[in-house]
Amino acid sequence: MARKSSAPASAPVTTLAPVAAAPAPGSETFTRRQPPFLMWYDDNPKTPVAQKIAAAIAAYKMRFPGVEPTLVLVNEAEVTPVEGIAVRGMVTVSRHTYWVGQALAG
Repeated sequence: MARKSSAPASAPVTTLAPVAAAPAPGSETFTRRQPPFLMWYDDNPKTPVAQKIAAAIAAYKMRFPGVEPTLVLVNEAEVTPVEGIAVRGMVTVSRHTYWVGQALAG
């Protein structure tokens, strides 16, 4: 036999604070957006790290046409020199994960 619930008929309504509109690019408060990064994962033990980084860079160029990557973030154990790209080891990047993007100028 079905029983009638003693819970209220409607759940309480949560009101969200209004969000301010983003400033226009010509205004003084406009800040430049961070260049896009692409995360690439390849855990194949037979593929050398340099080849994995090259594949990540190729995927970045395909995903963001006309944008040249200048930086690859890798795990500290996988730092490998790549010509024309800064490869930086970071503790916070997991093994077999490659973050391809652009270094901020300045």
